[in-house]
Amino acid sequence: MTEAVTPTSPPSRHHADLRHLRQTHLGSALAWLLATLLAVYLGLSGGGYDIIVRSEIGLIVWWFVLLGVLIGVLPRAHLARAGWIAVALLGGFLLWTWLSASWSSSRELTLAEACRISTYLGVFLLGICALTPDTARSMIHGLASGIATVSAIAVLSKLAPSLFPADSARSFYATARLSYPFDYADGVGEYAALGLPLMLYMATSARTVWGRALATAALQPVLLCLAMTVSRGGILAAAVGLTAFIALAPNRLPRLPTLAITAAGTSGLMVALLRRPALRDSITAAPATQRHSMLVLICVVAAATGLLQVLVALAERRITRPRWTMVSRRAAQALTGLVLAGALGAVAVGFASGAAAQLWHNFKLWEPTTQSNQYFRLLSVAGSHRYQYWQVAWSAFQSSPLHGIGAGTFRYYWEQHTTHAEYIVNAHSLWFETLAETGIVGWTLLAGFFGLSVIGGAVRALRAEGSKRALVAAATAGVCSFCASASFDWVWQIGVVPMVTMLLVAVTLMPTRRETGQPAVSGPRARWKPVAYRSLPVLGALVAIFLIAVPLASTVALRDSQTAAANGRLTQALHDANTARAVEPGAASPYLQRALILEQGDQIAAAASAIRAAIAREPRNYQLWLIASRIATESNLPRLALADYRRARALYPTSTVFLG
Repeated sequence: MTEAVTPTSPPSRHHADLRHLRQTHLGSALAWLLATLLAVYLGLSGGGYDIIVRSEIGLIVWWFVLLGVLIGVLPRAHLARAGWIAVALLGGFLLWTWLSASWSSSRELTLAEACRISTYLGVFLLGICALTPDTARSMIHGLASGIATVSAIAVLSKLAPSLFPADSARSFYATARLSYPFDYADGVGEYAALGLPLMLYMATSARTVWGRALATAALQPVLLCLAMTVSRGGILAAAVGLTAFIALAPNRLPRLPTLAITAAGTSGLMVALLRRPALRDSITAAPATQRHSMLVLICVVAAATGLLQVLVALAERRITRPRWTMVSRRAAQALTGLVLAGALGAVAVGFASGAAAQLWHNFKLWEPTTQSNQYFRLLSVAGSHRYQYWQVAWSAFQSSPLHGIGAGTFRYYWEQHTTHAEYIVNAHSLWFETLAETGIVGWTLLAGFFGLSVIGGAVRALRAEGSKRALVAAATAGVCSFCASASFDWVWQIGVVPMVTMLLVAVTLMPTRRETGQPAVSGPRARWKPVAYRSLPVLGALVAIFLIAVPLASTVALRDSQTAAANGRLTQALHDANTARAVEPGAASPYLQRALILEQGDQIAAAASAIRAAIAREPRNYQLWLIASRIATESNLPRLALADYRRARALYPTSTVFLG
């Protein structure tokens, strides 16, 4: 008697395949939409610099992580070893930053930095837990689309200023350089540069001809945005990102026509821009004829480059590639070696001839030569005071090499030790600032995180095949672009830039193994392993939410108090200040706000007590001592007022307040 075997029903398999396909399409659409919204929303919200805007995103992201882990949909696949190491490094950096509050001169500023890093960690963790190769491709497209949208709007703010709020692009920096919507030209340029390798990936690897055409057309306003910011850091970041993408991507020669088309279009736009001096150099709105003609030209050039890309894509499909264009791996390696040897030779010649020493001398100059045409600054290597910032940061590191001076407090060390009358907050280099504020421990954790993503991404790209290699190459190139810009600027504080970078890091280290939900072991160990596997992420998510929520709630209450005080509602203002104090008792700002409100209400004795409490929590803030001196004067205590004034001057001796 033969036992009947029931084979798998073909219709059932077909339905399962259709269901999986629908889920993949839905996941890809959601990844594209969320990435685009993140890049556009934060980009148009001042770049996410404000703690409230940034923290709102952080809370949303961490709640997604928490709920995803609790219901078992995250992580989508088992994390690779490199992914776990990256999570540990960035999580360790967050923990170390939080611990630095115990030796920091400002617990409030240190916890604000912990809040920032917690948000970035949440974005990275959500990305690495939720991404798959299919959704990663859509997410890269979404990020590129978002950056292109923000760049186009930034250019439009110069060409059609009537569509934007008055002086929205010049609220702080009076400059002819394009600075909308971040109010910081270098930040806008570096954000545009971050999107270039992603858009080049779309232009050369999109699955449809029209997708490639749209990406090529969109490259024009992005590159023009970068040019109009006149940002040397942005140009450096663009060069590093594009070089990394070309070096890591497969089939480099077929990508050259796209590069040539893009370069030709951008060159034409730059010539047109340089021939419009009012649009190029004026702080105020240029004449309408120059603005409108430039806008028309951008549209024409974008359409032309898009159509040329259509022709290139169709030619690739219909024309067999000549054999002489097929470069073997050995030949490619030999060519790479020649390029590297040539670069090293040029560096050696530069050092031997003294050119490198002259460039370094020019970089250290405090006051570089000024030019009437702002684009001449691109020919200068002057560091715009960065050498001096880094000198002070290095001095801060030497004063406390192990754990640093405390996260977020570089500004106070600068004020006390600089010889120049310039107020700054950041060291204009993520690596120098991290070294100064968190010491060698914090620097090793953060540098290890980005080093792992760059090296791991490069290795994965070179080992991958076909479209996956180009995908990982684009993400790795984006991370390289960020690292370059972060070396010379404070993009770490412009929330949208590091958040986009965190998603790119997630792509470089995303899991490639089997889906979760298929345990490799059975029995008692299999039953308790999921509990242990989920408990740590849940605990970490709760701690991260706490680190974000406390500074956020305190800031909201404090700003409500400031608004109420400005409107003369002192009782409500004092109530809100007390709320901020209760939420974050270690912060100095709520006590300062109480002192100002009480002083405004002629309660001088209570104001004096409040300002002393603020000083106890932030003793190196010279502004608190100045306010204390004023309140002491109002209290008819001249000796105390003089002592407070002298202490303020000792903390920031080069301030224009004291120099007159």
